[in-house]
Amino acid sequence: MLLMTNQSIHSNTFLGISLVLLGAVGLAAQNVILRLYFTPSVLFGQLNFGGLVTPLIGNIVLLLALRMTMMSILLTIMARRFYPSTFVALRELPQVLPLLGCVIGSGLCLFFGLTLLYFALSQVAVGIAIATFFIYPAITVLLAWRFFRQRPRAYQLWLMMVIFIGVVLTTLTPTTNTASNPVLGSLSALGAGLSFGLYGILAEISLQAQPTQPALHPVPFSLLTFGVVASLASLSALILHQIDQGQIAIAPAVWLPVFAMTLFSAALTLLAYVLNNFGIRYIGASLTAIISASTPVLTTLFAWWILQEALQRQQIVGIGLVTIGVAALSLKAERLN
Repeated sequence: MLLMTNQSIHSNTFLGISLVLLGAVGLAAQNVILRLYFTPSVLFGQLNFGGLVTPLIGNIVLLLALRMTMMSILLTIMARRFYPSTFVALRELPQVLPLLGCVIGSGLCLFFGLTLLYFALSQVAVGIAIATFFIYPAITVLLAWRFFRQRPRAYQLWLMMVIFIGVVLTTLTPTTNTASNPVLGSLSALGAGLSFGLYGILAEISLQAQPTQPALHPVPFSLLTFGVVASLASLSALILHQIDQGQIAIAPAVWLPVFAMTLFSAALTLLAYVLNNFGIRYIGASLTAIISASTPVLTTLFAWWILQEALQRQQIVGIGLVTIGVAALSLKAERLN
């Protein structure tokens, strides 16, 4: 019986790590699509495309509202295939108010995190924004220590340092682009990192059984958080449009490619977040956050492949460090379980 329990734990750890890594691939791919909204590029060295939308805050929340609404619709259609009791769980959720509060809080943190991250990308160089944003795994680990008494082990701290050095080397590259507002952009990226750290903690509380409340399945959790983000983004876009109609200005001629890109991005992001939420359920928020730190490196690789962005020497070193760090962290976690 003990052997079977250890094998089950080992299997869940391996599955959780694999799901989080697949989620990171999906998020990296949608990061490339996000760049194409605002930056002209040459796809695969052949096709000129991108720069369709002016990076105004109103346009950012409108695109976020459109994407999260699509994600909510797609997940609603597929929910019963993933988890047949999805809508039963959602109907019963108001009976457990602390759990409902955690799920809604997760949606709020996700909304602020995504909005601040997109705004940061419009104000400073992409590398600086992403590197600053990816302080959130450290925030998640520290918050997990505070709320769950999950004291980080020495090997986690060392490997996290290796991963962060790799992220910095990968993303902080020389650029000729002038930042619109480097202070505001950097503060927005930091705020996004803090929001995602809080999101991870609230997600863990929701997705793992607690002494005072049951665990919520990742599918109804994802569906409700997506709905919260879509509602907040839509309301924000409406308010910004009423305050300043110039804040939302997407040319009619580009709506078709914007819609197609948003639909594809929504499918990728939906897959990534559902996989990430399953990962949190199996291996916890802190380990999930550390493994997710591979996202900027994967983004860099996709940008090199799809957008034909050259890889600098320090980026290659950074990719190697992150790969080694994540692999070592995953192997160590499996051996401990």
